[in-house]
Amino acid sequence: MNAVMPAAGARGRWIPWLFVGFLVVVAAVNGVMIWYALSSWTGLAANQAYDNGLTYNQNLAAASRQAALGWQPTLSVQVGVQGGEVELDLADAQGRPVTDAAVGVAFERPTFEGADFTVELRPVAPGHYRGSFDAPLPGVWNLHATLRRGDDLFVHEQRIVLR
Repeated sequence: MNAVMPAAGARGRWIPWLFVGFLVVVAAVNGVMIWYALSSWTGLAANQAYDNGLTYNQNLAAASRQAALGWQPTLSVQVGVQGGEVELDLADAQGRPVTDAAVGVAFERPTFEGADFTVELRPVAPGHYRGSFDAPLPGVWNLHATLRRGDDLFVHEQRIVLR
């Protein structure tokens, strides 16, 4: 009886490739997770999460008052060699310009503390406000425009990229 025996070492030849395949899968999954984490994080975190939770109902009421105003802001930013200008066009629910509003725009850098600044906008025409600024850094900025007229408060947020 002649039994055919496999050559020595041929039976376990695929085992090292199993380890290599496993490590490739782990590396690919980690790469996808790193890419997703870096592309989805805004860079902002709440420092007062508990306090924000306590004022949640007041924030909802303020949001409903803001929605009832129906104001329609259009915020634009132009940057030149000597600095930049921020402009805001503000109309009410019927499309009429909103006049006599106090307008401030806070520029917040999501990934760098200490570079934030605020620009007060002045009325230049009915419903049109403008202010100048010098941006300390190029890149992504979150703009928070605060519009006040009497007891009315409206907050508009927008993300821009300064080059």
